[in-house]
Amino acid sequence: MGVWRRGFQDVMHQSTKWKILRGDKVMLQAGRDAGQVGTVLKVIRDPKFPRVVVEGLNLNKRHIKRSKDNPGGIVSVESPLHYSNVALVDPVSGGAVRASWRFLEDGTKVRITRGRGASASIVPKPDVLKQRSKPRNVSAGPLDTPTKLAGQETHTPGDLPSFLKQRLEAEAAAAAAAAQQQPAAGGQQARQYHTGCPNAGSSSSSSSILGSSGILAAAAARLMGGRLQPLGGGGRARGLWRGFASSDC
Repeated sequence: MGVWRRGFQDVMHQSTKWKILRGDKVMLQAGRDAGQVGTVLKVIRDPKFPRVVVEGLNLNKRHIKRSKDNPGGIVSVESPLHYSNVALVDPVSGGAVRASWRFLEDGTKVRITRGRGASASIVPKPDVLKQRSKPRNVSAGPLDTPTKLAGQETHTPGDLPSFLKQRLEAEAAAAAAAAQQQPAAGGQQARQYHTGCPNAGSSSSSSSILGSSGILAAAAARLMGGRLQPLGGGGRARGLWRGFASSDC
C-alpha cells in the first residue's frame, strides 16, 4: 500500500510567508547532501509544491545533446529541492535556524532568526535581489514629460483647483437664486389666495360679510356642507364659497 501524504495548502505559502529568498545561504536538512551549505539560485514559488535550487548541491546526471555551442555529453545539474528541506543559516552562529518577519522602529520589514541556537539577528536582504536583471530605460520618449516642466512648481499654497472652485461658485449662485425666489413664491401664494375679491382683506368687506346677509350665508354654508347656494336677497351672498367673497363682490 502507498503512504498517504498530506497535501500542501495554498495558505501555507502565501506571498508574505516566503522567508527564503534568492541569494540566501541555506543548509540542507535531508538527502544525500544533508548538512552542507549552499547559495539559493532559484525559488520556485508553487503554492502546492514549493521548491528551491541550491548551487552545487543535489546534483543529478543529465544527458545533453551536442550542439554548435555545447559539446554535449553527461553533465551534473542541480535539481530542485522541496522548500521544507532547506533552512536559513544564522549569520552569527552559522547554524540552521528558522526566520520570521518583523518590523523595525522606522517601519523597515526585516527577517530575524529564531529557534534553537538562533542569535535573533537580522538576516540582510541578498545583494543579488537589489540588482536589476533588465536595465531600466532612462531615455525620455515622445510622450514623456520633460524634466524641466516636471520640476516646475505650478501650485500655490491656498489656491483651490479650478474644477473645485467652479463647483463652489455654481453652488453659491444656485443658493442665491433660490433665496431670491422664495419670497416671490410666498407673495404669489398670498395673491392667489385673495384673488377672489380685491377688498377681501379690508375692514369694509369683513364688516359686510359679518352683516345680516353674511350671518345667514355662513349658517347656510354649515348646513349644506360648506357650499353656498345663491340667495335671492343679497347679491353679496351669491356665489360665496366657505366664507370667501365671490368675484362679483
